[in-house]
Amino acid sequence: IRDRPQLAIPSAVSSSSSRVKMSSSKSGAASGGAAAGHAHTNPMDQYVNALPSPTAGAAGAAASVRAIIHQALTNPKILSGFAELRSHPAVVAALDRSGAGDDPALHTLDLFAKGTYSDYSSAAPGTYLTLTDGQLTKLRQLTVVSVAQRIAAGASSSTIAGTTGGKKNKTKKGGGNKKKKGGANATATTVSYDVLRSELGMETSADGSVRDLEDVLISCIYAGLIIGRLDQRSMSLWLEPSSDHPGQPPVAARDVTLEDVPRMIEELERFQSRSLNVLTALEDASKSSKEGRAADAKVVLTNEAAAQKAKKKEEARLASLGGGGDDGWSASLAAAVGAGPAAMDLSMEGRSSGSIARRQTKRSRGGHGGGEGRF
Repeated sequence: IRDRPQLAIPSAVSSSSSRVKMSSSKSGAASGGAAAGHAHTNPMDQYVNALPSPTAGAAGAAASVRAIIHQALTNPKILSGFAELRSHPAVVAALDRSGAGDDPALHTLDLFAKGTYSDYSSAAPGTYLTLTDGQLTKLRQLTVVSVAQRIAAGASSSTIAGTTGGKKNKTKKGGGNKKKKGGANATATTVSYDVLRSELGMETSADGSVRDLEDVLISCIYAGLIIGRLDQRSMSLWLEPSSDHPGQPPVAARDVTLEDVPRMIEELERFQSRSLNVLTALEDASKSSKEGRAADAKVVLTNEAAAQKAKKKEEARLASLGGGGDDGWSASLAAAVGAGPAAMDLSMEGRSSGSIARRQTKRSRGGHGGGEGRF
């Protein structure tokens, strides 16, 4: 964002610390210090534990359950667990005795568990509880999560519901991927502001401002619901995995309901099929590699055998030249071949010098003899 600083993404995990006294099992006396222990708890547990007994009186139990539901919907830190609260026996006993599930409080829990803002705005009056401003803000945050989940799932195929923006990555030699200024990561999924405005029921401002929409998105980032950045140039939300936790999805999960189980089974079956295909491809590649190595080894052995055969043949040929020739030079040449290139050079040099000396001697003898004959 040009006119805003880069947003830091805080941890969405809430923790509570408590001090416990350490005691010695041998002496039975308390030690002289205290240690701090950290326990991660679900914020919804405090409301689930506060529910009355399912066997409590109908009138009093219903009022208590409605008050607890209202508090859970109002608490800004509680963004999941509504399906658990909805299916609790105390809630069912107090608000769904007939089994029809038509109580507005139950519908509202279902809305916060898996619904969106458009479901609330398009419903008939009385279907849901009348939400406060804080509850509407939370519902819009959960709607952003649902939209981001849908588009991120579609990004794995060729169809992306949002618009794509930003520049391509530039890979430097000897380094990893580096984003250009104003560009998105290669793994980023973009969601256009127009899609979000439509889902959140926000009309376009007269001056074209997107401040109200970005306020909701910023609250989602700080609540840990999404990991990404806002880009006013392309008017879109970029969802990208955190650099500190690359395996972490950029979108939080909402409540899982019974209706989600078949879809999850299908996703797991598709994952299993893809895994089997990858495993088969790896096995084929391994088999092909082993066959290639075996063929290469066979070629090496064949070449070595041919080289040894040629060497023996040449040695036999040189040996056949021994015992004759000019002053036993053939024998010395064969010995030089066995001794190496240096000895061969010396033998050649000795042969040349010896031949020159003999030719000079013959010329001298021939000259004197000829002279005596002429004179």
